[in-house]
Amino acid sequence: MKTDEAIRQMCRTAQMGTVAVSEEIGRNRSYVGNMLSRGSTPQADTLAKIARACGYELQLVGRGEVIKIDAE
Repeated sequence: MKTDEAIRQMCRTAQMGTVAVSEEIGRNRSYVGNMLSRGSTPQADTLAKIARACGYELQLVGRGEVIKIDAE
């Protein structure tokens, strides 16, 4: 799944609009919506913040281990 699709999915599942997510991560109201419309890919720490705002966590899985990416 592409990053923008994952963000849309998280927002849908959390029943949060992009404005609410933007505000939750401390950005301006249009941040997430603009990022999605431009097709921009957020840095890992920003993606982790978006995930946390939607009730998820960002993880790397492989080689028999799971590495959690902290939002802060």
